[in-house]
Amino acid sequence: MRPWLEAQIDSSQIPGLKWVDKEERIFQVPWLHGAHQNWDMEKDAPLFMRWAIHTGKYHPGEERPNPRMWKTNFRCALNSLSDIVEVKDKCIRRDQTPLEFIKCCL
Repeated sequence: MRPWLEAQIDSSQIPGLKWVDKEERIFQVPWLHGAHQNWDMEKDAPLFMRWAIHTGKYHPGEERPNPRMWKTNFRCALNSLSDIVEVKDKCIRRDQTPLEFIKCCL
């Protein structure tokens, strides 16, 4: 997962997914709750959808989108990596939009 995720961060194609401190390997994952009134699959789930496609758990055009499952699978994959930890003291909420800062120790 790590090389794939770093490529996604470096691509700058997913809004909100970015390096906070590349030297320290700290990155930010936009994490808007699906029940939020402004939640939009196209805007708020592309990282999770890309992960589902990458892992073969979603085939666009062949099955219904399931962003809740994509997000769950992404979080489980992150949690399974012992050297990636959430930097809890840096998690913030701006305008009701949660941003998770996760440190990747390579």
